Amino acid sequence: MSGMKLVLTVVCMLVTVQGSYAQQQENRYGDVVLPDDSVEMQKRIRQAKFDKVLPRVMRDNNIDMWIYVMRPWIPDPLAFEFGASEGVIIFTDRGEDRIERAAFTGQLQDPDAYDIVVREGMERESLPGTPLEMDIRFVGLKEFVEERDPKNIGVNYLETMAFGSTTGGPSLTDGISHKDYLLIIEALGEKYAGRVRSAEWAFVDYVAGRVPEEIELYKQWGRIAAHVLDGEFAKVVPGVTKLSDLDGNVFRRNSDGREFHAQDREPYVLQRGDLFTILNNAGGRNFYGEVSGNAYLLKEGETEAPPEIVEVWKHAMIVRKIMVESIKAGQTAGEALQQSIEKVKEAGYFYNPVDYWDEDADQQLTQVHIDNHAAGRQTFAGPRISPFGQEWIRQMKIPDLHTFTFEYMIHMPVPKWGKGKHLYLAFHDGAVATEEGVIFPYAPDQGIRIIR
Repeated sequence: MSGMKLVLTVVCMLVTVQGSYAQQQENRYGDVVLPDDSVEMQKRIRQAKFDKVLPRVMRDNNIDMWIYVMRPWIPDPLAFEFGASEGVIIFTDRGEDRIERAAFTGQLQDPDAYDIVVREGMERESLPGTPLEMDIRFVGLKEFVEERDPKNIGVNYLETMAFGSTTGGPSLTDGISHKDYLLIIEALGEKYAGRVRSAEWAFVDYVAGRVPEEIELYKQWGRIAAHVLDGEFAKVVPGVTKLSDLDGNVFRRNSDGREFHAQDREPYVLQRGDLFTILNNAGGRNFYGEVSGNAYLLKEGETEAPPEIVEVWKHAMIVRKIMVESIKAGQTAGEALQQSIEKVKEAGYFYNPVDYWDEDADQQLTQVHIDNHAAGRQTFAGPRISPFGQEWIRQMKIPDLHTFTFEYMIHMPVPKWGKGKHLYLAFHDGAVATEEGVIFPYAPDQGIRIIR
């Protein structure tokens, strides 16, 4: 095939793929205006993170040089951020306002984001074999490092952390192999090998870091998610609509805590007097937003929500205000969680570290569960303002503009129904942590919807 034909073929394939992707978005979200979800937007985000997040992450973690090795046979969690699927990425703090960026790879999406791009190998000359052969990836590393003379060299391997259960989707990988480590140490030589340490904290800090371009996407996708959510609630017909007829994470808990899901073998049919929840999200390749909603189906003869429905919402808003004021950038996630717990207790609630009714607690107290976790592209990784996950997730500092899911649950007793009987509300809305407190880039759940 001639060069021109090959170029035309690739262009046609890209147009077809992007057109198909856009069509899928339109099919799901209807006629709403979609955010800029282009590769160019992805490049702008990458450049902004290199400019604004990378210097802070390296300096906060006392790393002068960050050597990040991407193995092509394992999907890398920073492939999006760095725009590569394999190779060696090296960031060097040379004492200026920006970090020097070098990429040694033939698979680079955004060469303009880097100061140094070498496709053949670190020695800048082609070697026999392919870039995937392990023994040639670090040829020239010593000379590159010697020229910069870093005091502390971070490499992407784990030392104290565990990533096994830190995400809502595929687990984060744990970095280089032992073989990689030995090859790097050998390539660096004795002087610089002694300066190598784990860059695990830099890794999770970079994953958590956000830039204004991402916040804007967060806002736009969140509004679209809310539009989708409105459409789902509008479908509900008491006595007819099953949980499985609705899109999203749809569930209902009855007064004794039993939960019904859309995925149940025999999905529950919504009845008058039910209180139920839908969690929904919207997004694309660059970011996503999420929103929640709760609804009550009026009983025959009711013209408005009964007092207990009004009461449970009031408690939910008290707890929301507590957490908005308790969570700030600059704290550790653990500090934010502990402050939230203390204020929840001071307000007269029982804090429950798990999301079910505690029969051993004071049965007159409304119970509150908290699980604020990271969101945006990779979820749950940290910081996590929650009792769940490993301790290091709570040891992480909350960076400015950290995007997370403002998630909490309310279990309010209704004594007239009997001992232990209660109402349940769940919240799962997008939020941003700033130094002043929590802000909502788009409206969180605005009230219990009434379905007639």
